[in-house]
Amino acid sequence: MNNIIKSYKDALDIRSELACYQTSGWHFLYRGHSKLSYKLLSMTGRKRPLDGDLLKSELACLNDFERLAQEKNLLDFKVGKYNVDLFYMSIGRHLGLDCRLLDWTSSLETALFFASSANEKEDGHLWILLYQGTIDDSYAQMDPFSIDKTVIIKENYLLPSDTTIESQPLGIIRRFCQNGFFTLTPTELITTPLDKLETNGFHLIPIVIESTAKSDIINNLTKDDVFLRLSVSEQLESDIKTVNSKYFDQH
Repeated sequence: MNNIIKSYKDALDIRSELACYQTSGWHFLYRGHSKLSYKLLSMTGRKRPLDGDLLKSELACLNDFERLAQEKNLLDFKVGKYNVDLFYMSIGRHLGLDCRLLDWTSSLETALFFASSANEKEDGHLWILLYQGTIDDSYAQMDPFSIDKTVIIKENYLLPSDTTIESQPLGIIRRFCQNGFFTLTPTELITTPLDKLETNGFHLIPIVIESTAKSDIINNLTKDDVFLRLSVSEQLESDIKTVNSKYFDQH
């Protein structure tokens, strides 16, 4: 596989290059980094807990967010069997919550947008995660702090028949529009980049996006920050920033 993207066409050619994997039962998730220096780490893996205890700080941060989310009745959108903490964590991550979830997307175009819409003078990364078979649904039903290995999470939401996606909370809308998935890493491994870990059942492929290709990619993509709901904001996002700053160094 070509490991350098020099144009939008190169980016699209990735699909045909991955076809051989699809015929063998492999599936793909994507993640875009606008700088090569960005590591495959969740927000809690990147930041320093202010009291020195990562797990304690993450739990406190999540508990504060859950109190804010309960005021908005967000639990009404949870599928009954899914874990409550994971449900709140997955919504919060799309609103900026510092937690152990790392965002992925099943949309190549979405990953290309995030990789190419910033730091236009620097090379970026398109990360491809390959997994075989189906995602184990049971992990979304477990306490996220008890999972002892790196796993892929797909968290489902309720969409009542008399509502539309536009009527859902912003965190859910963004996950929906961005075709979102997550990887989750246990506490003892959380500061180690995902590509440096021994992973069971999936593989990671890094592809460099040259800085000179970024404008060509953005000019040809149909998705933008409006489509992905990045241009929309709500008070909860501002509140989350305040919560994060109570427990993690934001620099």
